[in-house]
Amino acid sequence: MIKILAVSDSHGKKDILNELILRYSNQVDHFIHCGDSELNSTDLIWGVMSTVMGNCDYDYQMNDEYRFQAGDKNVLVVHGHRHSVRGSVAGLKVAAQQANASLVFYGHTHIAKAEQGDGILFINPGSISQPRGTLTEKTYCIVTLNDQTAIVTYYNDHHQEMVDLNKQFQLL
Repeated sequence: MIKILAVSDSHGKKDILNELILRYSNQVDHFIHCGDSELNSTDLIWGVMSTVMGNCDYDYQMNDEYRFQAGDKNVLVVHGHRHSVRGSVAGLKVAAQQANASLVFYGHTHIAKAEQGDGILFINPGSISQPRGTLTEKTYCIVTLNDQTAIVTYYNDHHQEMVDLNKQFQLL
């Protein structure tokens, strides 16, 4: 079993990132930030949490994408602004196929969402500081990978589970 905590669009709110690391340091295998942290690339938090550059990040030492292995799954992390994610995940699909990724984490829209298409799981943890859309709560998620299953569990900034958002997917 592998657990990945994903957060995005914190927009300078470092306290919640520190809180997540302290709360989950012995419970998850990977901490990822999907961009728009507005923190410097030399910030100590990036020693624990891996991040990508978003459209509101101006430290050009950050990478546009981050890739890693979670068990036998290739994972791609991007912010999404370069992939036109406000319209659809089609741009993410192309990037995932190029990276041979079966899981893609992204942000930018500030809307918590998990969906699957063409064997690729697309996960947006929402925004931990400025939610948009019909959901007004700040969110992050934890993805639990078991063999061929991914369980996406969303939480608000008070660490309460958002049961209506949770989903389970079969992975190919």
